[in-house]
Amino acid sequence: MSKAPPPKGVRSMSSLAAEFAGQDNEREIEITQKGLRLVFISFSKICQFAGHPFRLYIGERLSDMVESIRQNGILMPLMIRRILDGGVYDYEMLSGHNRMNAGQIAGLDGAWCLIKEGLSDTEALMYVVETNMLQRSFSDLLPSEKAAVLALRYSEMFSQGKRNDILRELKALEGGGETCGSDFHKSKNRDTLGGDYDLTGRQVANYLRVNQLLDCLRLKLDAKLLTLASAVSLSYLSRENQLAVFAGMNRYPRKMSDAQAAGLRKLAETESLTEQGVVDFLRNPKPSGPKAVSIGRSLYYTYFKPGTPKKKWNESSVRPWPYISDR
Repeated sequence: MSKAPPPKGVRSMSSLAAEFAGQDNEREIEITQKGLRLVFISFSKICQFAGHPFRLYIGERLSDMVESIRQNGILMPLMIRRILDGGVYDYEMLSGHNRMNAGQIAGLDGAWCLIKEGLSDTEALMYVVETNMLQRSFSDLLPSEKAAVLALRYSEMFSQGKRNDILRELKALEGGGETCGSDFHKSKNRDTLGGDYDLTGRQVANYLRVNQLLDCLRLKLDAKLLTLASAVSLSYLSRENQLAVFAGMNRYPRKMSDAQAAGLRKLAETESLTEQGVVDFLRNPKPSGPKAVSIGRSLYYTYFKPGTPKKKWNESSVRPWPYISDR
């Protein structure tokens, strides 16, 4: 299969390597594409976004991307921000986590990047979320990803005006075209926010609670070892208790039932959870309350005349029938 030519204005990896072979590896090569300044940056200088709420592609989706990159290279520039913390990395990824991961697997050393300067952490997170929502449908997201997106939109830090600026910039970077999967509208009302994605206000509230889970337990949710209802119950636990639940689940690797999660939440109200305590509970859950007892009709007839309506059973004094004299 012949390789597709790179987009206009973007040099191919082979051409770039041949021209700059033997030159200083620290040199940053620049080009201008559609009025944007792009810089070729080594992957070794770029770290993943801290607290990245989206999971990297795996399986067939990752394999397809790796093969595409092997054939055509990374066609769309990455978006990164400069970090000046004196650490190992010079840049932090905003858009292109999967492209960088697939590019490394395909054997590439770097990619063209658009460098953002002076972004706050809040603005950087908005770039991360918006770029992912341009590429994915909300319905295709994992539960933890849905929770992160909804939590951002529901938070005080979300700015619709800033989001519109970001979307215009991303559209220009992609070369125009319609955006997709990003039809959120700011609202502090959970019912209205949920309406954009066929969710009820209660479902939105549940996802907002799930976002309070530690990442290790959100991974369990994404792996279907927790239901959404179980995740909501566990989200009320303290950080220490959540860590104990995570450790216990690793030793008892079965899907946790909603009743077990609710039981652990109730147990945590009276005592601190431990790894061993969670394992013991999952193996032998403690009774959650008194069980209902069914009383046979014959026993009732000891106290009530046959034919007495059931409604009268709760209204009458409990004395055997026929009445027995106290004397």
